Amino acid sequence: MAETAAKTEAAYLIGPSVASKLGCEIVWQSTVALPPGIGLKLVSATPAATLALNERNEVTFLRSATGDSAWTASAALAIDHVDAMGVLDDRFGDRGGHVAIFTDTQLYLLDETNGELAKKSSYRHAPSTLPVLANEFVIFGSRNGQLVFVNAHTGFLFRSSVVDPVSRAPGSIAARPATNGGVVVVGSSTGTVAAYDSSSAQSIWRRELLAGVVASPAISGNTVFVACEDQYLYAFDLGNGDTLWKYFTQTPLRTAPFVAGNMVLQEIPGEGLVAFTANPEGQIGGEVRWKKTGIDGKPISTAVSAGRDSVVFWCPKHRRVSYVDLLKGDIIAQVDLPKVQHLEADRLDVGGFVAWSADGRIERLAPVKTAPVAVAPASAPAAPTTEASTDAGSEESASNG
Repeated sequence: MAETAAKTEAAYLIGPSVASKLGCEIVWQSTVALPPGIGLKLVSATPAATLALNERNEVTFLRSATGDSAWTASAALAIDHVDAMGVLDDRFGDRGGHVAIFTDTQLYLLDETNGELAKKSSYRHAPSTLPVLANEFVIFGSRNGQLVFVNAHTGFLFRSSVVDPVSRAPGSIAARPATNGGVVVVGSSTGTVAAYDSSSAQSIWRRELLAGVVASPAISGNTVFVACEDQYLYAFDLGNGDTLWKYFTQTPLRTAPFVAGNMVLQEIPGEGLVAFTANPEGQIGGEVRWKKTGIDGKPISTAVSAGRDSVVFWCPKHRRVSYVDLLKGDIIAQVDLPKVQHLEADRLDVGGFVAWSADGRIERLAPVKTAPVAVAPASAPAAPTTEASTDAGSEESASNG
């Protein structure tokens, strides 16, 4: 019995007993067929599909609900640098049915049903950030300081806009824009923060800060949080750009804020991880809830651990998950995942995960809502599903919601 349980654990990136420590159960594990000497380099997990890209720029389409492979096809030229990928389903207009592959020079659109190339177009403005998707647009920052809106279904440029005002020499866009679906917020390397309507690409407001913005903003409700090299963490009104509060630090800020519940977390050199009340009453200098040092990794999700609301941190260096108490900042639990190279939050289940490694294994975990699922008996040990390629020919997901 013990031998069978050990084999079951070994068959998975995250075995059943380790998954239970994460408060999860295994939904599926698939192994993408890879050519000899070729590894997996990017996975994009979305509700529509899980896309797996190998080092030869071949993409495998997996159904997110089951892990079954639908097809494998060439996603881009082997020499292309693929930045991100995603599925353009009916959330992005009424012309869904494409898999979008974003490279540093081109947009490839593949037929969702079979992976055949439907459209290829070159960018007029070279991207300098990862893209986000909103309405029918692929939206990214450019090296010449513009926020660029490309029609996701045709590949044609819809509109581009210089983020900096005419009074400033345009700076490049270093950080991925943020969007809630209706508004896009972006910062420039010269210190301008601007908000745009995601359906019309029209400017809503613009703020000029004292130094550059090199970290992605974070949006929560009607507030956008911006970490700036001028040593401030800002909270702006998403509708009009008014400053709600700002917190001064002793060092430039170059990492993105993370919103968790009614708080926002910011890594501040010299102070550690600092938690703020997202919308304090009458506190124009911000309201600090707690400060902690020694928390490894970056926040990827929120969850409930030991009955307490927590923030989930993933440290790829140590391959460790840490659960941090949202109210006090204490580490509640830590789980080592030695076989996992990449871990991200699962967009199908709050509290779930998608894990993968370069050897082609991808595993989806869902939070346990009732009693944990029992491990298969000795007569029928669980095993990962091996998916075969049907045609020899995704920092971060491109979809943002």
